[in-house]
Amino acid sequence: MTTLLIITLIFIFSAVLISIALNSAKQTQVSEKQIHATNLAEIAVMYFQEYALSQIDVAENQVKAYQTTNPKATSEQIIQFFCTKLQLSNLATVPITTDRSFSAKISNVTINKSDCNELLVRFVSEGIFNGFTKKIEGSFIIKNNSITAEGSGISTVFPKIPSNFKTNCNSFDNCFGTNNVVVSGNAKIDKKDTTTMNGLYINGSLDMSGTHSDLVIPKGNFYVNGATTIGNQSTITVGAGNAYFKNITGSSNAEILINGDAYIYGDVTNFKTNSGNQLFVNITGTVYVSEKSDLPANYRNYCDRSKSRGICASNYKYIKDAPATNPDIAMPGKLEADWSLDEPSFEIEYK
Repeated sequence: MTTLLIITLIFIFSAVLISIALNSAKQTQVSEKQIHATNLAEIAVMYFQEYALSQIDVAENQVKAYQTTNPKATSEQIIQFFCTKLQLSNLATVPITTDRSFSAKISNVTINKSDCNELLVRFVSEGIFNGFTKKIEGSFIIKNNSITAEGSGISTVFPKIPSNFKTNCNSFDNCFGTNNVVVSGNAKIDKKDTTTMNGLYINGSLDMSGTHSDLVIPKGNFYVNGATTIGNQSTITVGAGNAYFKNITGSSNAEILINGDAYIYGDVTNFKTNSGNQLFVNITGTVYVSEKSDLPANYRNYCDRSKSRGICASNYKYIKDAPATNPDIAMPGKLEADWSLDEPSFEIEYK
C-alpha cells in the first residue's frame, strides 16, 4: 500500500510539474516573439529616421533649383516651397531580412505644416514576428535653420504687389472701406466721388482728372504702378502709410497728402515754378526719387507750404539711398537653405 501511494503521488506531482514546464515554455515563446517584434519595430524607427533625413536632402535640393530659376523669390516663398516638396511616405515594407517570419513597416505618417519653420512629424512603427505585432508611436520635429544673407541692397524697380494684398476689385464702389485692395488695370475716380480703402495697389494708371475727386487711404500703403493724373481741387490722402508713384501729372489746386514716406519712380509735372496755382504734394516723411530727378538738389525752390504748392517733405533722397528696412524696396537676400531633424524632439512610446 505504501508503494502504491508513493507511485500515485509521483504521478500527481509529475503532471503538475509537466504542466508548469509546458506553460513556462509557452511563456518563453511569447516573450521571445515579443522581444523579436519589439526589436523589429525599433529597427524600423531607426530606418524611418534615416529615410526622413534623406527626404530632407531631396527637398533642399529642390529648393536650390527653385532659387536658381526664381532669383527674386522671397524667403517666405522659399520656405513655403520646401513645405510643399517635403514628402514622407508610409513604408509598408522596411528592408530587414528575407526571412518572412521577420517584418516591419511604418504607417500613419503625418506632417503638420501649419508652421513651415517647425514641421511636426508623427508615425507608427510596427514589428511583426510569427504573427505577433508590437507597435511604437513616434514623433519628431524638422526645424528650419536657414540663414538669409543681409545687406542685399535696395531695388530701384517699382514694388510688386505685396503678398498680403489679396482683395481683387473691378470697381471701387464694390470695395469701399475694405483692406489691401488690388485693382488690375487702369482705375478712374469720377467727379465729386470720395473713395476710401485701407491699403490700395493699382496695377495700372489712376485717372482723377475730374474736379473734386477724392481718394482716401486712412491706413496702409498706396501704390500706383502707372501714370497718376489728378485734377483741379482733387485730393489723394494717405493717412498712415507710404505712397509709391510713377509719373504724376497735377492740376491747379490739386493736393497729394502723405503722412509717411513717398517714393516717386518717375517725374512730377506742374510744381517747378513759383507762381500760379500748382499741384501741392505734402509729405511728412522723406520723399525718395529716381536718380534722374533734380528734386534733391533743388527742393528749396520746389516747396512753398504757405501757398500750398510744390513738393514739400522733411527730407529729399534718391531711392537707392532708402533704408533696407522697407520690405517693399529691399532686395531679398539669398536664403542658405538648411533644414534638419531636431534630435532632442525625437520621442517614441511603446504600445
